[in-house]
Amino acid sequence: MVQLSRTPSSTPGPRPAAGDPVSTLAQRIGESGAGPLVTWYRGPDRVELSTRTVGTWVAKTVHLMSEEGVGRGDLVHLQVLSSHPLHWVSCCWLLATWWSGATPSVLPTDSSRAALAVAGPDATGCDPRVPLVQCSLEPLAGPCQDPVPGAIDYCEALAMPDEMPGATPAPLAQTWLADVDPMNGRSLAGVPPVAGPLLVATGDPGATPAHLAVLLAGCLRGGGSLVLVESTGSGTTIEQIARQERASRDGLTR
Repeated sequence: MVQLSRTPSSTPGPRPAAGDPVSTLAQRIGESGAGPLVTWYRGPDRVELSTRTVGTWVAKTVHLMSEEGVGRGDLVHLQVLSSHPLHWVSCCWLLATWWSGATPSVLPTDSSRAALAVAGPDATGCDPRVPLVQCSLEPLAGPCQDPVPGAIDYCEALAMPDEMPGATPAPLAQTWLADVDPMNGRSLAGVPPVAGPLLVATGDPGATPAHLAVLLAGCLRGGGSLVLVESTGSGTTIEQIARQERASRDGLTR
């Protein structure tokens, strides 16, 4: 499903798309699903996910949410996105909430009123009364080593169907990301398209949930891809990774 490699893949250039991230993801899966959408680095690990593979993870995640009775109109507290915005799992959860019509939030104040919480290995701050999905954030989404009692392990998504369920996105005027500055679907549908690989590293201005949402939407519109660098390996620099991935370091601002 994912590829661990030190060798970058070529990036195709489909025509720019119009619309929100749900419609552009569906269009891109149909037109150029084999091309990379997200490439993730942490130390020596490199995981490359094609658009089609991202779509598979989104489908499995939506099915997992559905089994918990979570879908359109529900609030999902994505602690994993606030604590690990540059992880490929966070991207898949963000896209899955958009696809299902749920409202993702990174606001700590939403932790107690969410229908579902999603955290990484450290679930500190999650309300114990709210159903929790815990993600190991291992390169291949393996099981959690120290799961919270009663939590759903995200690796259970691997058993979910690969078929993409019908999209039920929220209206564009509604909130698509609850943050300090809420973002609606209309603003995401109007972000500038990104045509090539774009590298974002820990510490960059773009390494925040809101900027990640903008960059991901831009890549879906323009046929580009995200190169997310949580950390570099020993003796490797950000500049070397950028050259290897043929990636720009020019971020987008809201």
